[in-house]
Amino acid sequence: MPKIRADVYGVVGSRRRDSYDDYSQLESLLDSLLTERDKLVSGGCPKGGDRMAEEYARKRGRTITIHYPDWNGPAKKAAGFVRNTKIADDCTILIALPAQDRTGGTEDTIRKCEKLGKKIILI
Repeated sequence: MPKIRADVYGVVGSRRRDSYDDYSQLESLLDSLLTERDKLVSGGCPKGGDRMAEEYARKRGRTITIHYPDWNGPAKKAAGFVRNTKIADDCTILIALPAQDRTGGTEDTIRKCEKLGKKIILI
């Protein structure tokens, strides 16, 4: 029986995970998971998982919500963390491509999703 409820897949990843192989893994996973009703959300980084999510959406004709960090806004240097919170709040499932050393903004988003009890898929 097909699922009725739509999911929102958050896609994030380290800027150091920006290879063709990384994209191929993400593309295969999204192709196997997404239904017509599902949506994507990401963070607008020009490298890594965010870039790949946008490329996937463009190739597949899907809508994607992008939460860009507002580096000039009131949060200043913390704008990336504010953006990560928005992604964690919006998604029902997080797909993450973390760096090998497991540091950075991707880890922040993963921790926030864990606290919210969201399902997390690591590539």
